[in-house]
Amino acid sequence: CEGRMFFEMPLITERICGICPVSHHLASAKACDEIIGAQVPRPATLLRELMHMGQVIQSHSMHVFELGGPDLLLGFDHDPATRNVAGLYMANPELTGKAIALRKFGQEIIAALGSRRVHPNFAVPGGVNATLAPASRDVILGQVDQMIGYVQDGIAVIKSWMAANQADLAKFAVFSTGYLSTVDKNGALNLYDGELRLVDKQRQQLEKFDGRKYLDYIAEHTEPWTYLKFPYYKKLGYPDGVYRVGPLGRVNASQGMATPLAQAEYEQF
Repeated sequence: CEGRMFFEMPLITERICGICPVSHHLASAKACDEIIGAQVPRPATLLRELMHMGQVIQSHSMHVFELGGPDLLLGFDHDPATRNVAGLYMANPELTGKAIALRKFGQEIIAALGSRRVHPNFAVPGGVNATLAPASRDVILGQVDQMIGYVQDGIAVIKSWMAANQADLAKFAVFSTGYLSTVDKNGALNLYDGELRLVDKQRQQLEKFDGRKYLDYIAEHTEPWTYLKFPYYKKLGYPDGVYRVGPLGRVNASQGMATPLAQAEYEQF
């Protein structure tokens, strides 16, 4: 992409992935904001964040139910031929139907703003290229309560699995690291914007910094056996400064959730 016009990048960068293109689309657009020194208007910021929430809904629901769910709900030893979403449907058609509807809801939010569910055309340097039509807004709002119910049903299923599989939880992927997440000014999880909060193995804060200063705090380690990079906290070095991100990283690096229902679940977890 070297030599291309910077404003082309939001549509190119999102092609990195077909599952989470919105996150790449918005990250690239935010980089473009920096290039031109733009203050994005509040309505455009809210619309960008709404699209990202659609992305989080569709991506996380797909992981929990369609990708990870069959292993957990059907069992690790279940026949691989049916250890998938089709097998999940045969075992629990009602739950699977809710899972599919939840992912569809997230995709509909993306499509309402970006014209299509995958690789949307929406965020541009300095803002967005369209408004949210009132009719589309009302369709989204009309489904919110039902979808919250579906999320709560999914949480109940996972809680039940956790209660029945404590032995596996105690030994699977258990190792000490730091954690990193984006948080708001109160330290609560923010999925679209905010400062980066890095905590140690005991969840004590090491740093809270502006993402633009990332390279002041974070370096990358390489190994000869993989093309993957291993980011780490410079002050602790490698491997002591290794940290985790993603859902677990967010829960452990955040000091709470910004909405009541999420906060209640956070406290229980």
